[in-house]
Amino acid sequence: MRDRKWNKPIRGEWASALESYISMQAEVVPPGWKRVTETLQAMGLKSIGSGSRSKMLLEMIQKGILERKQFRVADSSGRRIMPIDHYRLVSKGK
Repeated sequence: MRDRKWNKPIRGEWASALESYISMQAEVVPPGWKRVTETLQAMGLKSIGSGSRSKMLLEMIQKGILERKQFRVADSSGRRIMPIDHYRLVSKGK
């Protein structure tokens, strides 16, 4: 999990317990998996602004070029866990 900090400072043992619980729920994203914006940037493209980028990624998955998997990661606030799509190139050995 990325090192995320609360927007507001943690105070007291209750807040610390919540932070500990949330960090235990998050999955570790293995190397090679990228979020959608990171995937597009690696391809030299801008982030999703229209459905055309999503359609392109879906077509690449269907053609066996990319693989998609959801990982449960902390959102930017660090206060909840959300399933987020991640992508990676399909290895040629598959």
